[in-house]
Amino acid sequence: MHSINLPRTCLGFTNILFFVLGTIGFVICLWCAVNTDFFRDVNYTVTKSSVVDTIAKFINMKLWVTPVTMILIPITVLAMMTSCCGVLGAGCKIKCAIKSYIFLSTGLSAIAFWLFFITGIYNIYTNNDRTRNSMQVSLHEYYGKENDLITFVWNYIMINHECCGVVTYRDFYGSPWHKAHPGKLYPVQCCVLSNVTTLKPLSKDCTVSLGPDTLWHKSGCFLALQSAIIRNKGKIIFYIVLIGIMYFIVTLFAYCLIRGEPLLGSMAGKFTDFLPPKGRADAAKSNNNNIVVTPSNMSLGNVMYNTTEHHPKRVVKVVSAANPFQSYSFTPNAYGQETMRPYPQSYRY
Repeated sequence: MHSINLPRTCLGFTNILFFVLGTIGFVICLWCAVNTDFFRDVNYTVTKSSVVDTIAKFINMKLWVTPVTMILIPITVLAMMTSCCGVLGAGCKIKCAIKSYIFLSTGLSAIAFWLFFITGIYNIYTNNDRTRNSMQVSLHEYYGKENDLITFVWNYIMINHECCGVVTYRDFYGSPWHKAHPGKLYPVQCCVLSNVTTLKPLSKDCTVSLGPDTLWHKSGCFLALQSAIIRNKGKIIFYIVLIGIMYFIVTLFAYCLIRGEPLLGSMAGKFTDFLPPKGRADAAKSNNNNIVVTPSNMSLGNVMYNTTEHHPKRVVKVVSAANPFQSYSFTPNAYGQETMRPYPQSYRY
């Protein structure tokens, strides 16, 4: 904590990790955009995992009229650029790079927080009418389209939260799914399933009947999601606080690199800016009491070094032009305040 190497090392390794992950995501998205079948064959041969098919299917879905790959590629490129700025600022000590890193990471974090927590979780938790209407519009316009991301998300919600539609099963009327299945009332995802993988319902008349013997989920997904948020409210708050602490630590490390001081020194320097003039003078005086002045071996003899227990600091000897016998030492202290005090008699010339 008392060395600037700690923030530099932590920030450097963190951004290297994110750069590697962003590069992997970029390669996968670009590969699937060019040739999905080749990506699936090669990776399935190497890994022998069914996750490969899931990744390939998800990446090639469409969001509105745009493939997901066309959205993920700019995001991965932006994440790589942000990580590059962090690595350059931490490893190469480039201040403009670390400032760009703070700006990009702050912007991305704010956008992600707003979209996920405010637009999604908070509006559902507070029973926002506009959010509920937007969900109904998305279900009515896009549900049932082939290879569609919105359809995939709604199917996932209905199966895992055991619900049907946004408010009721009537939300499917007029949707692309309903036009393709005019004889059905609701999709099979609304039914109580005996096998989730094959989507096999327990009731034979499910999707075509509303009778009491038909086993289907009668509650809407908006209320189901609201209940899930209320049940997991503690976890959600914990994740928000954890992400906020991580962002604060990363930003604080970047701030230390900009100031070029250790973590405690930069924090103390920022704190002294709020002190009254007397408090600043006391802080500077206490700092100067720990200074040991030693002469340097430079030819001019007017530059000296302030050596403390950990780091050498520069001390410059200033000679008055009006009175050559009077001299002062100019010492930048660790708290960002410069002090000038009379030079010791033993070093006057």
